[in-house]
Amino acid sequence: MKVLSIVLLCSAVFCCMAFAQKPDQGNLTIKVDNIKSIKGKVWIGIYDSKQNFMDRDKAIVKGFDVEALGQIICELPQLAFGTYAIAVFHDENNNGELDTNFLGIPKEPYGFSAKPKSKWRAPRFQEVKFDFNQVGQELQIPLEKW
Repeated sequence: MKVLSIVLLCSAVFCCMAFAQKPDQGNLTIKVDNIKSIKGKVWIGIYDSKQNFMDRDKAIVKGFDVEALGQIICELPQLAFGTYAIAVFHDENNNGELDTNFLGIPKEPYGFSAKPKSKWRAPRFQEVKFDFNQVGQELQIPLEKW
C-alpha cells in the first residue's frame, strides 16, 4: 500500500510539472527619476522593434500624472516578453507633446531605457533596447534636459 501511495504521489507531481508552462508575459515597473516639477504628465512610449521605434502610432503609450518631486513609479502589467525600447518625457505643460525648439532639441525633460551614445541625434533602437524576460522586472530611467 505504501508503494502504491508513493507511485501515485510521484505520478501526480510529474503530471503537474508536465502541464506547467512558462509565463509569456510579466509586469514591468518603470521608475522615472529626476522629476523636478509637480505639473503635467510623464509619458512613456514602449516600442517593440526598430521599425516601430519613435512612431507614436505603433507604440504602447501610457501617461502618468505627476504628483510629487523626485520619482514616479509606473506599472505596466501583462506586458508580453520580448525586446523593447522605451522613451519617456515629462510633459510639463500638459499639451501631450514633447516640446522642442526650432532645431528640434527637446525643451522638456526626457529619458530612454538606456543612455544613447550621442545627444546630438535621435537615439537608435539598438542603443536603448532591453530584454524584458522576467515576471516582475524593474527599469530605472532618469530624466534629463538637453
